[in-house]
Amino acid sequence: MNDAVTPSAGFYRGEVLHARTRPTRHDFRYNVDFVVLDLPDLSAFKTAKPVFGRNRFAPISFHDGDQLVPSTDCDTALDRLNHVLVQAGRPTVTSALLVTFPRFFGFGFSPVSFWFDASSKSGAPLLLEVNNTFGERHIYHLNAEGSRCHVIEKAFYVSPFNVMQGIYRVRFGSFDGCFSARVDLEVDDRPLLFTALRGRFRRASRWSATTAAARCIASGTTASPFIWLQGLKLRKKGLKPLMRPNSVSADTLISEPPRKRKPHQNH
Repeated sequence: MNDAVTPSAGFYRGEVLHARTRPTRHDFRYNVDFVVLDLPDLSAFKTAKPVFGRNRFAPISFHDGDQLVPSTDCDTALDRLNHVLVQAGRPTVTSALLVTFPRFFGFGFSPVSFWFDASSKSGAPLLLEVNNTFGERHIYHLNAEGSRCHVIEKAFYVSPFNVMQGIYRVRFGSFDGCFSARVDLEVDDRPLLFTALRGRFRRASRWSATTAAARCIASGTTASPFIWLQGLKLRKKGLKPLMRPNSVSADTLISEPPRKRKPHQNH
């Protein structure tokens, strides 16, 4: 990445795509609104007030406590990012870009968030943050050298329809007025699942925030209902859910004891 292709802070209108290749094909997509935040000050979102808010109720809101380390010792999302970087022996940053799904009218679920270093000219990817519907959160460290393809070993239970083994290949497109990220899961050296998030940039303003909130009301489009629905469809296709493992990675920031019955995800 470089200055010319660093994603712009603001609202993004786009879609999430999923494509499973085996043991049975299963594809779906849904429309989403997401944000790219310039931390720590969120100056790009000043004109979106009061529709957009930080750490308060609003039609669209960002809460620092929704990200990364679940600790009161780190007040801001940037503090939480630097805490994670220090724990991993990596350099801290003075500013960051966060691609995430905000809360709409106080409710929200962000299956995935991407962190970029905005304090350097490279704008290199730093972290992939993943949440599942079991109340757990995990981070994957990305190659800060700016590689176009980041290969990471799977170490987090997301879908009961996938084994814990495998690797992810994370790729980012050119950020020329859009955002594009693709996460491919390979198991036994064969593709299993393709997931992509892409969207077009909308400058943060009261109008763009209002229209994003209105779309959420009109469509009822949020991540959780689609995840639950696709899990039911996979079961109808004959896929049997696997039990959540007892082992927890050191990079799983929030964890709960395994339980037999919980909502399903298709990641």
